[in-house]
Amino acid sequence: MSTGPLLVTARLASALAGDPPQLDALLEWALSPFEASFRAKQNAGLPHYHIDRSLPAPPLAAINIPILRQNLGPWPVAKCSNPVMPVPEQETVEHICKKIAAEYATLLAPGERRIVATTNAWTKSYRLPLRIRIISCVRWACVGNRRNVAKALRDVPSLGKKVADGYGRIREWEIEDASEDYSWFAPHPNGTLLMRTLPAGKWLPKSLIGFRSDHGACCPPYWHPQRWCEIVTPC
Repeated sequence: MSTGPLLVTARLASALAGDPPQLDALLEWALSPFEASFRAKQNAGLPHYHIDRSLPAPPLAAINIPILRQNLGPWPVAKCSNPVMPVPEQETVEHICKKIAAEYATLLAPGERRIVATTNAWTKSYRLPLRIRIISCVRWACVGNRRNVAKALRDVPSLGKKVADGYGRIREWEIEDASEDYSWFAPHPNGTLLMRTLPAGKWLPKSLIGFRSDHGACCPPYWHPQRWCEIVTPC
């Protein structure tokens, strides 16, 4: 497979809700057996309810993606940067709300009118803040096969949260050849600029700048607790 430095750009047609995903996680989602079978309207694949924090994490690098991975200690880290975004044209906060409509209780049969818990289970009420940004695009630097990256991303229609409500719609994908590899690090007059969340260790350059130490994941699924380790992340 012919690989090289690439610049991947998602041109957005609507505002972005929340944060965009890591490129390797997006590719694993697009190429996973469940999503492929779902798009083909087949019954094979792994149902969403089998993917949960309470269950063991899947094997590392179980899904082949068209960008390179490099082992850093026990972690096969993809050669792709964190998402890079321009300064938002506008930024605001909306709230996602849910509550049981008590005013319609009289529509229930008398025997069904009872106390309903609103602090847990499916009847829980909430009002959660959601960051909304109006931006033109999201970019990632990576090292991979241009044709296969384009093929994997062509059916990805949106990014971020609340995509069913119209947020994060993608107008088009652009995959371009890049002159340099900026997937993990980029040159800077004051040192080496960190471009991607990486596990902490001796493999980090001594001249590293633009980072903070934290605990989190460096390999997908990024939300699973078994993926957590000591990391350095761009700031």
